[in-house]
Amino acid sequence: MKAEVFYQEIVAIAVQSPAERRLSLVSLHSDVVTLYLNVVRAITAQDALRVSSDGRTLGQIVGHIAEWERFIALAVGEIVAGVRWPQIMNLSGYIEPDGQVRQFTSVDAFNEYQAVKHARWSWEQIQDLAIQTAMTLYKLFTHPSLVSWERLEQTQTYCWQLPNEMRVALPCGWYLWMVTLEHEAVEHAADLGLD
Repeated sequence: MKAEVFYQEIVAIAVQSPAERRLSLVSLHSDVVTLYLNVVRAITAQDALRVSSDGRTLGQIVGHIAEWERFIALAVGEIVAGVRWPQIMNLSGYIEPDGQVRQFTSVDAFNEYQAVKHARWSWEQIQDLAIQTAMTLYKLFTHPSLVSWERLEQTQTYCWQLPNEMRVALPCGWYLWMVTLEHEAVEHAADLGLD
């Protein structure tokens, strides 16, 4: 999906009623995750070693997306439990599989931490994580009784500055869903061959 089309769609979805917004995001998420997973599944171990536009390997880029999705899945758990401002919004509360909790001073610090970690992983490990996290978030967000629009609507407002000079102010639960789609669909589109 072209970035300008994606962001126009996000702006249009943001102004819908919460119930309509949910239906629109379910549809968009279905399209985005299908394309993203097809690309991830097609990447070979050799492809994963290719250096991306920002100096990370393609494997590290996919790992980076997967780790943000793990972080968002943790935040979704908080939202389901009634938390109005999940820890991810302050770059804290990231939990490693071994239970270690990490906090980050910036998005760049999180990204660097993941790049170093994934430099040691095999492509198969990264690919498995990417498929698992993408499918988990898709199921969490799109299943009507897991993450309801009412729960998303109860989160605190976040103002998202989009690349097209537009701002979208909406509850942060919705933002987390939308930024998941942005990550899979447009943010790394050139490296993933999606553009």
